[in-house]
Amino acid sequence: MEVKLAGYNIDSSVIEKIRSAGSLGDQPLSPETIAVAYARISRDSSPVTELRKKALADVEAARKSAKSIVFEMNHQSVAEHAVFNFDILDISRLCVESLEWHRLCSYTEKSQRYQELVGDFVLPKEFEGEARPLFERTMKDQNALYSKAFKVLLEYFKGKYPQMLDKKWDRRTVEGYAKEDARYAVGLATKAQLGFTANARNLEYLIRRLRANPLSEVRNLGEEFFRLAGNVAPSLILLTDPAEYQKEYGRPLNDDHFTKTHPNASRLASETMKNFGEISPGREYPTSGDVKIIDWSEGADRATLQAILHSHTLASVEACDEVAGKLIRDGGAKDFIQDYLSYANPWESATREFEFADFTFEVILSSACYGQMKRHRMSSQLVQPYDPELGFTYPPSVIETGLKQEFEDNYKQSSEAYYELAKYSRPAAQYVLTNGHRRRMLIRANARELHHISRLREDAHAQWDVRKVSGDMLSLAREKSPLSLMLAWGKDRFPGKKNGMLGS
Repeated sequence: MEVKLAGYNIDSSVIEKIRSAGSLGDQPLSPETIAVAYARISRDSSPVTELRKKALADVEAARKSAKSIVFEMNHQSVAEHAVFNFDILDISRLCVESLEWHRLCSYTEKSQRYQELVGDFVLPKEFEGEARPLFERTMKDQNALYSKAFKVLLEYFKGKYPQMLDKKWDRRTVEGYAKEDARYAVGLATKAQLGFTANARNLEYLIRRLRANPLSEVRNLGEEFFRLAGNVAPSLILLTDPAEYQKEYGRPLNDDHFTKTHPNASRLASETMKNFGEISPGREYPTSGDVKIIDWSEGADRATLQAILHSHTLASVEACDEVAGKLIRDGGAKDFIQDYLSYANPWESATREFEFADFTFEVILSSACYGQMKRHRMSSQLVQPYDPELGFTYPPSVIETGLKQEFEDNYKQSSEAYYELAKYSRPAAQYVLTNGHRRRMLIRANARELHHISRLREDAHAQWDVRKVSGDMLSLAREKSPLSLMLAWGKDRFPGKKNGMLGS
């Protein structure tokens, strides 16, 4: 065996120093060379170390190969070997949602839970004209309430947790409680920053999607990604530019999936719903709080048992299914699962066998809560726009400190501004909605992903809003699949649940 470190992320300032020093002459520094070297592995018997040297020696030839391999032969996975890191500053929370919709990338975001907000916000291009005074007045009022609420809530939490005021880390935790609840007053125009990492294949797809977004800020973000990454790796960041694609391949780039399907689908769905008029709800779904479980694997526990038996034996799926059924009928299934989970711990994922039991939920959740649930990107998530008609989420501390009326007034004022600004742009009107405004989300997750959601979000250290929503999801799912989810608990409760399961 021989393993070589072929490359790794380095800071752009280091790359600039290398360039300035002139030690590489005119040779471009580009991740394309590694992508092309790896692409050649399939047809060239040379050691991959030699393939990398060849690509480095002639970058233009490597770029020509990359275009041919990725776009003419359609081996797009090759582009995944080229990776980009971006610092993203001063974009809105609403723009962050559009960016983080893409699940196969990496994000680390400024947290409104841990950092005090200073009242800065993005002014959308859509509201630079006569709508600007209303927009800015709404932002000013939201931030004024945030400042007041933070002071009140900080004193409230100091009084509630006096034992946590002696140590610096504990004091920061108490301050965090106040920050995370005060932030429900501020809007989606609030500025954010994040670190973002994507490979070239995902980045190209993401740029195309961002460029077709109805929000000008999101489109501008896509243009910036294209400008920066396209200069570094022009052979891989190509399908985002219709003119360049037409010139290169003599045929138009079909972006219908982004530019036409989405608005047409919205129109089609809306018209279809209207055509049926008033619809009486039919089926009633099991509900807990703001969560409904609307679909689940029939025989979810049997599916998990079948998967475990199949992956650890040489038996056919029919035989495994038959044994799984007998275990459930004879009462041996619980002991089997308990024995299988006896080595589980709260820091590692459940095994893949738990992916064969699926659950679908409809959740009504706040923007603050969605900001955390959206990070569980291995689940399938669809969201509706924020809707003031769904009501608002009030932090318990806001109610207990007598601030509820001021928050309600703020929520309603922001909703009124939303409806007024929607006359200019309905998508952009969402900028003025707050972290307390709500939306509907469909989320489909298998039992393995529910274990992960529970570990993080049902834990005592999790934020109260997402802890409530995830707790409701898990309580409904456990009713349908008590064996597969018997150890799906927050990290704080996991040891006790496991000891109880094992009778120790």
